[in-house]
Amino acid sequence: MSRQTAILLSILVLPTQIASAQTTDDEPTEPIEEIIVYGEKSLLRYRIEMEAAEDTMYDLYNMLNDDDEYDVVCEDVAVTRTRIKRRQCRGRFELEGISDEEQRRLQDGLLPADNSAEILRKKGIVLDKMESIANEHEEFREALFDLTRISRDFEAAKEER
Repeated sequence: MSRQTAILLSILVLPTQIASAQTTDDEPTEPIEEIIVYGEKSLLRYRIEMEAAEDTMYDLYNMLNDDDEYDVVCEDVAVTRTRIKRRQCRGRFELEGISDEEQRRLQDGLLPADNSAEILRKKGIVLDKMESIANEHEEFREALFDLTRISRDFEAAKEER
C-alpha cells in the first residue's frame, strides 16, 4: 500500500473510529442521580392562589345561597384619585342602588353615610348564611378551609421576608 493510500484511509477511517468511541463513552454505565430543587413560593403566587380560592368559595356560596340580594360579587376597583386597583368583594345589596358619592366612600373603606346601619345588618345576614351553608355543604366548607389555609400561609410568608 502506498503512503498516499494509507493517509487517505486514515483520513476516512479515523473520524469514524473517534465518533464511535465518543458515543460509547457518553453512554452512562450507572444510573444518573435525580436532583430536585424546591424554591420559595413568591408572594405574588400566594396572592393569585388566594384570589382563585376566594373566587371558588364565593361562586359556591352564590350558587348555594337562596337569595340573590345576598350574593357576593368580587371586582377590581380603582382606589379614589389613583389608577391603582384593589380587589373588593361585597354583597350585591351594597352595589345596587348606591350613589356615586357612596361608591367613592366605599372604595375609600368608609361606609355610606345614610344607610350604614342597614349595610352592617345585611353583612351580618351574609355571614349567617355562609355559616349555615358551611354546616350543610362539605364542598363549600372545604373551599372556605382552602382560602383560610392559603391566607394563613401568605401572612406567614410575608412575615418571614
